[in-house]
Amino acid sequence: MPEATQRFFDHRPESVKAARDFTTRTLRAWGLDETGDIRLVVSELATNALAHGSDAEHGFLVRLEPDDGGLRLEVHDSRDLHHPLTGPAFPDPAADETGRGLVIVTALAARWGIDPRQPFGKIVWSHFPTAPSATAARAVQGARTC
Repeated sequence: MPEATQRFFDHRPESVKAARDFTTRTLRAWGLDETGDIRLVVSELATNALAHGSDAEHGFLVRLEPDDGGLRLEVHDSRDLHHPLTGPAFPDPAADETGRGLVIVTALAARWGIDPRQPFGKIVWSHFPTAPSATAARAVQGARTC
C-alpha cells in the first residue's frame, strides 16, 4: 500500500488547480483511475480553504492517505476554530452564486468531517472507497507465484 503524501499550497487562486493536479498525479501513481469525484472534492475544499479558511499569510495543505478500503483526503487550513463551518449551506439555486461546496462534498464522499488542527486551524477530511485500476488489477492477476 502506498504511503500517505502531502503538499503545501500558497494562498493564491492558482493553488486550487495545483492541488487538483497534485491529487490527480498522486492517485494515478497509486493505480487509481476513477478520480473525478476526488478531484472535484479537493477543488471544493481547496477553494473553501482560500475563501474562508485562511488569510493571505497562510496557505493550505492537502494530504492523501490510502487505507485498506479507500482513500482519505484532507485539506488543512488556519481557520479560527471558534467560528467553524459546521456543515453544508443550502443556497437558493435561483439567487445564490456560492455556497455549494460542502453540498458537493456531501454528495460525492462516502463521509466527511471537520477536526481541529494543532497549533491552530482545522482539517476538513473526506473518505472515498476506492478500487485499483484495471491495469493494476491485471498486473496482480497475471503475477506468478512460487
